[in-house]
Amino acid sequence: MNVEPQDVQLHEVDTSKGHWGIFVQSVVEARDGENLFVTVILEQNIDDEHIKSRRLEMFVSASELASPSSRSGVLGQIRNWIETTEGDGSLGRMSQSK
Repeated sequence: MNVEPQDVQLHEVDTSKGHWGIFVQSVVEARDGENLFVTVILEQNIDDEHIKSRRLEMFVSASELASPSSRSGVLGQIRNWIETTEGDGSLGRMSQSK
């Protein structure tokens, strides 16, 4: 499986800290082929001249990015991360309950 950054359908998220754009920088497939290491830049317009930017690295299952319902779970994790942290960081494995 070869996933390009433009293939990852994560574009924006609304949070209690405002609206954030999601810009996928890189996608690397894990050895098992079922998981991806995704690096995104989150941007929020502060005013006409200033943008707040944060970097987030995440380890996700490829299947979680395959459908809109699964992506909503990933967006929920990103939303929670934005609301509960400051600065750059990472999210560990975000797997669906089986």
